[in-house]
Amino acid sequence: MRYISIENVNKPASVIGLGTMIFAPEKKDLSFSILDAFLAAGGTFIDTAEIYGDPEQYGYSETTIGMWLQQRGCREQVVLQSKGCIPDTCQALHGKGLSVSPACIHEAIAGSLKRMGTDYLDIWLLHRDDPSVPVGPLVEALNRELESGTIRAYGGSNWTTERIQEANDYAKAHGLVGMAASSPLFCLATPNEPFWPGTTYLDQDAKSWHEQSGLPVIAWSALGRGFIKYGDPSDFSHPDLVRTFYNSSNFSRLNLLQELSAQLHVTPAAIALSYVTSQSFPGIALTGPGSADHVLDCAAAGDLLLTPEQLRYLEGQA
Repeated sequence: MRYISIENVNKPASVIGLGTMIFAPEKKDLSFSILDAFLAAGGTFIDTAEIYGDPEQYGYSETTIGMWLQQRGCREQVVLQSKGCIPDTCQALHGKGLSVSPACIHEAIAGSLKRMGTDYLDIWLLHRDDPSVPVGPLVEALNRELESGTIRAYGGSNWTTERIQEANDYAKAHGLVGMAASSPLFCLATPNEPFWPGTTYLDQDAKSWHEQSGLPVIAWSALGRGFIKYGDPSDFSHPDLVRTFYNSSNFSRLNLLQELSAQLHVTPAAIALSYVTSQSFPGIALTGPGSADHVLDCAAAGDLLLTPEQLRYLEGQA
């Protein structure tokens, strides 16, 4: 397993990150087996959010991870990331829908800490942005969390690079700590449009920005919501995949992926995950395995580093 460094997170972050959207106390045995397998495979980066769990919006993923941390006693072995403040969600947790605001930042972080039974998060992300909200008060609120020790670092999930730059410029001008990471959709397939309203994906301009800034990318849906594994130009049974990923360029990339897989004797999924983590900027590929066996398939990608020539080949540039 390869690892990257995230500013102010004093632990190695595995380039393959564990997504935990399906976790729930009622699925404790399955959830624990996935977490155990991930840790045993060298994984350290665990991603969750207050909205995650089965069903969503009740904090069930965080609660389950908290149970596992307590039973295994492994808190210091993992880089724990959570997210919050998707507007008008998680009313059951907060008695109201939160917003992208300083007060809601503090409430969301406090709730995540309580559910996971930990006194700090290695990194916390605003799960969405609200461009109508000035960045200054948000940066100041997050720096208060840094100062109190409840988080070690922070960033933005589904923030544009322009807003991240604005936040980090504000932080620099005011002697504060800026964002340490960004989490957009990023995979071998280039989306036609955002998968969900209010989400972002890494286009070429954003890739160039990350190359220049060096800010790590924590890529959600690194296998394209299943498109990388199951995309088929004759199958229109998944409307969201069709809407987001069906185009001739992406199907061409899937063919190239199969060819490179045969050449390297590595699974297509491992190569696709390595595509995310082999860029010229630091990257973590988040995956959501449904079983311990799937964890091992994903973790195998953590040892694979593609060359620039292989990246260009997958993009159809060779």
